[in-house]
Amino acid sequence: MKRILAVSLFLALVASPLYVASAKHGAAGCGLGSIVITENKKVHQVIAATVNGTLGNQTFGISTGTLGCETSGFTQKQAEQQIFVHMNFQSLEQEFAKGSGEKMEAFASLMGCSDMGTFGKVGKEKFSALFDQNTPDSFLEKMRFEVTNNSALVGSCKI
Repeated sequence: MKRILAVSLFLALVASPLYVASAKHGAAGCGLGSIVITENKKVHQVIAATVNGTLGNQTFGISTGTLGCETSGFTQKQAEQQIFVHMNFQSLEQEFAKGSGEKMEAFASLMGCSDMGTFGKVGKEKFSALFDQNTPDSFLEKMRFEVTNNSALVGSCKI
């Protein structure tokens, strides 16, 4: 078993650029392990999952949309925005109510906005509409709409 893992790691490090990521992967999920080990048998999937977990490449693949980890049609930027909003939703809600804050500014940057003051002002003015459904996905969808359609934000944001 150790020999198989050692060979798998060697192949992963040396030959991984030669493989093309596939949208279909086994129980181990996406990541370098699923690219190197394509057999869908239990023992192979355990090894693939071990490679993914040990090297931390599955997290990297999910974050970047590489290593067979697709982002469901999202662009990299949209995926980053969605992850950020889901992880910081409560803080964003509090900061949008004030019209300023560190996480709100980081989110503005992810949305491609350079004028943090205008972003905060619009966010505070539209607070009740942005957070009326109290879900991260609803908020993100409404904020994307504001960034592309609000005359104050269109000039300073490049989404």
